[in-house]
Amino acid sequence: MSDARYQRQQQVPALGIKSQQKLAGAHVLIVGAGGLGSPVSLYLAGAGVGQITVIDGDIVSQSNLHRQILFQEDHVGASKAAFAKQRLSALNSEIKVNAINTNLNTDNVKRLVQQVTVVVDAADNFFASYLLSDVCLKQRVPLVSASVLGTKGYVGIFCGTEDMPAPSLRAVFPAPPAAIATCNTAGVTGPSVGIIGSYQAQETLKVIIEDTSQLRGKLLNFDLWDYRQSVIDFSVASEPECHAELLSIQALPVEHILLDVRSTQEYQQDTLAPPSMNIPLDALAQHLDQLPKEKTIVCVCHSGQRALHAAQFLLDQGYLNAKVTMR
Repeated sequence: MSDARYQRQQQVPALGIKSQQKLAGAHVLIVGAGGLGSPVSLYLAGAGVGQITVIDGDIVSQSNLHRQILFQEDHVGASKAAFAKQRLSALNSEIKVNAINTNLNTDNVKRLVQQVTVVVDAADNFFASYLLSDVCLKQRVPLVSASVLGTKGYVGIFCGTEDMPAPSLRAVFPAPPAAIATCNTAGVTGPSVGIIGSYQAQETLKVIIEDTSQLRGKLLNFDLWDYRQSVIDFSVASEPECHAELLSIQALPVEHILLDVRSTQEYQQDTLAPPSMNIPLDALAQHLDQLPKEKTIVCVCHSGQRALHAAQFLLDQGYLNAKVTMR
């Protein structure tokens, strides 16, 4: 480990040689190599985190280059995870970088989480966030989660360790937000993602060195256009008594009803979709008579976002066996 590389970092009072050794011995899982994952991974690699695993099954898109600073124009169409590894390794040859070119899912999440010191949720997708939170809470692995939309967002530390516990993400967000908006539909500015991603990287460093000023059990909210921020303390929040279980689509029992809540057009165009019933999310309330309450209803869509909303709606309507999966 080069002394010169980390000299300026070690001059910061909260850090030092012992903290640098902790960073070198840490393994961080970064879920998502997009707008948040770009600054997070770059700063953690630069700081000397010993091992970084990046998981992302997406490809580089031109429409994302304004905020996904890991990539450049000639990467368009290529694997995000592969180029993330190339860029991070070039930035710091002293660390180990692993690239996983697939999306996080119910089949790989437990194995990935159990191998690491801390998990960074940079997926900006509530299905992935809930999935990570559920596993991190059980395994007592800290989860540094963030989200950005437009110029607003948050960062917080959930789950915690045995010695420094914190409530899960579900304790703060027992149900997904009512509005189904994404960066694709509502937009986002590059600097907003960069600022919040930088906070996320800073908090990850603090978790690794066990700094007591970390945002454990706290949510830092931002409005980065008007430069307003606030902190919510959720350290005593209770875990929800009931929520829709997240399941693997490959292991669903045949007696379960698989309910695809995508639009009719999306459903009909997907020739690889497994056999299922199709009721679009916005029409679900009008077709409850088709869904028997005694059956297990497993809601599905491409990303899991609409499926989460559908399952929450069914739970509210008395469907106690409503569950969620994703394509």
